[in-house]
Amino acid sequence: MLLWCLALGGLFMAFVSLSVDQRALATVGFVLVIVCPGLAEAYAQRRRRSDWFRQQFGTQEEFVRSLDTEGLRRVRDEKGLAEAVRELRRRHPKLPLKTAADTVKQL
Repeated sequence: MLLWCLALGGLFMAFVSLSVDQRALATVGFVLVIVCPGLAEAYAQRRRRSDWFRQQFGTQEEFVRSLDTEGLRRVRDEKGLAEAVRELRRRHPKLPLKTAADTVKQL
């Protein structure tokens, strides 16, 4: 919410600055308008994934217990860590990347 408010403030600042011919301030305002909504949405998506993980599994240990660890170990040993992480994220698309990487590393 704060980032969206900053974006709106940046838009207001840009238009006011342009009306008084302050191009540097207008540029800062336009940068806020472009950057803040992107950051807000990235944060919201990360938060949704984290909340989903907590609702579905609760803890990391419960998540690991629900996995086919032998299959993931085989993929990790044969094709590498990155492919094992991709396979885990194919099975659980909403899984945060950091959680998937940590899980595969600890297997």
